Amino acid sequence: MTGDYEKRMQELKEIVRKIEDGSVGIDETIALYEKGTRLIRECERLLEEAELTISRLEQE
Repeated sequence: MTGDYEKRMQELKEIVRKIEDGSVGIDETIALYEKGTRLIRECERLLEEAELTISRLEQE
């Protein structure tokens, strides 16, 4: 899980960098924004799964 999360976060950072530095056109900016929002949802899901795992371990 950690590798998946870290990989997605790195990709998200790269997307933010490209959007902020203005090195891409409007069409690519929109595509990157859509991809970024998808990555954020995936990261949130991974974090929720991790929290559930920790909660279960604490109950044992």
